[in-house]
Amino acid sequence: MTDFGILVVCTGNIARSAMGERLLSTALAAQPDLRVTSAGTWGHEGSPMERNAAAALAEVGIDEGGFRARELTPAMIRDASLVLTATREHRVAVLGHEPAALRRTFTVREFARLAAIARNGLSPDGSGPARAQALVRAAASARGSVRVPPEDDDVRDPYGSPMPVYRRCRDEIATAVTGIAAGLLPPPRVSEPDPKGTAT
Repeated sequence: MTDFGILVVCTGNIARSAMGERLLSTALAAQPDLRVTSAGTWGHEGSPMERNAAAALAEVGIDEGGFRARELTPAMIRDASLVLTATREHRVAVLGHEPAALRRTFTVREFARLAAIARNGLSPDGSGPARAQALVRAAASARGSVRVPPEDDDVRDPYGSPMPVYRRCRDEIATAVTGIAAGLLPPPRVSEPDPKGTAT
């Protein structure tokens, strides 16, 4: 396998999953073999990112970059090494298309929580697709180890809401993305002093 595909899913693919794709792509920019795309269960095929979603990203320095929405297909799910959904309902929809994707399909907040546990068992030397695959396997095994209210796994739909709601949605996704990226990316190497006392 030459790369690791991450698919972010919501309903229309114009707000939550669109922001998630751009936020995660930015966070993983140092690992080009970790490829991020998105789609919607009722995707507005070819539509641009929702105006307030694009504005919310622009406020944190991320360009929507000519984004266009896509309708979710079974082939997209099969092609993805990790599927991250906005809500539990979207997770059910993904598995309705591809039941075999169970162990690699999570809500974005669920995976962030599990990745914080799972990454502790990963080799500090791992990187790229191999590390990502190991993290997904470990996260799937850790399911059920932490109990949270079910609604804590969902990112609410901001569509049609005022700008503060989009900012809150962006920040929820960004918090999850920070945790996910910490698991997917190798930890920074700590320089050790050389015998002469200068850092290497």
